[in-house]
Amino acid sequence: MYIHSNRIYTPAGCIEGILHIQNGKIKEILSKNANVTCDLDVQDKMILPGIIDTHNHGTMGYGLMGECQDTEKTVRGYLKGLASQGVTSCLPTAELPYFKAIAKIAKEEVDGAQPIGIHSEGPYLNRVGEKGIDTGHPDIDLAYIQKMIDESEGMLKLVALAPELPLAKEAIEYLTSRHVRCAFAHSNCNYEEAMRSFSWGITVTTHTANVMSGIHHRRMGGLGACMLSDEVFNELICDGLHVSNEMIRLMLRMKNDAYHKFMMVSDNVPMSGAPIGSYRMAMGNGDELIVTIDEKGYCLSDTGRLCGSTLPVLSSVKNLVQNIGLPLEKVLLMCSKNPAMVYGANDKGSIEEGKDADLIVVDDQFRLFYTYSQGRCVYDSQSDKNIFNTDFLKEHAV
Repeated sequence: MYIHSNRIYTPAGCIEGILHIQNGKIKEILSKNANVTCDLDVQDKMILPGIIDTHNHGTMGYGLMGECQDTEKTVRGYLKGLASQGVTSCLPTAELPYFKAIAKIAKEEVDGAQPIGIHSEGPYLNRVGEKGIDTGHPDIDLAYIQKMIDESEGMLKLVALAPELPLAKEAIEYLTSRHVRCAFAHSNCNYEEAMRSFSWGITVTTHTANVMSGIHHRRMGGLGACMLSDEVFNELICDGLHVSNEMIRLMLRMKNDAYHKFMMVSDNVPMSGAPIGSYRMAMGNGDELIVTIDEKGYCLSDTGRLCGSTLPVLSSVKNLVQNIGLPLEKVLLMCSKNPAMVYGANDKGSIEEGKDADLIVVDDQFRLFYTYSQGRCVYDSQSDKNIFNTDFLKEHAV
């Protein structure tokens, strides 16, 4: 297959050329004058590396939280939904009942984004953040952690926890010894405590700035530790809502080698793509929370607490480029190249010869036209019209 574009974003820069795709790989990047017949000519639309979202609980009416009668169907719908938002690879952020279905589907040729691991945010979390109510936390159980590893069939790549909890150090050492990264998450830690936890083996910070103690000029807080540690990689929700654009600019200036240390994430919930309104959101253990989606894309509880996100990473790419003025080449590092490197997906993350043909086609407003995963078109804006799970609206709309 041959695809032509006037603007293909490669590590060497933006070029006009033709991508030759064979057996799911980018075999070669030909000059614009190559004597071949193109299967697709997107002209002035941009071809970008596919987005790798490593923190995503759900989208398009499909969620990986709470009880579910058909986990495989849910996971497949979720992965197709991600593809409709420009995601070609992901770490599904799932609760334990979904692990086996994700592990099974990851071995298949997926009609959607490709799982490259599993992310468990919790269950050992502590701080609920601004406007939240502290409802306590479960005790860390190493036997349960081993069950998570077993159920994932080797796909568990990231576990997020609050390092101030009893047995957190033992849990971090246990997970990292089994090649599972640990993330600093939902924590009341101050600066010194956070830095100590990094020395135990934490290498990722969950939705940095959100649900952690902030920076004060006399108390640097957990956020200060995240910024001043050169060893950790920082997730960041870049929609301009979870973290203000001014703070994003400051964080990128503050962090050493920032464009290689940040990973853009969505933290999406099943309401991503849903109409404005109120919904019942599964919270695990049979609990539900009423959340409201507003015109800006906020997902808020009745107390005003942020409860995940509804805007995909592609929307955040637009925000960083158009509202903050960052170079698209730098933004692509944070949404594609960096997560591929951190989670060992060495064949992904950039448009280069020999790498997987994971691509998206967008216009200057970052509207998505096509998503390709390993050379297969898994989303076509013309033919894929009914992605959202309408049953979700029937069951969860308030």
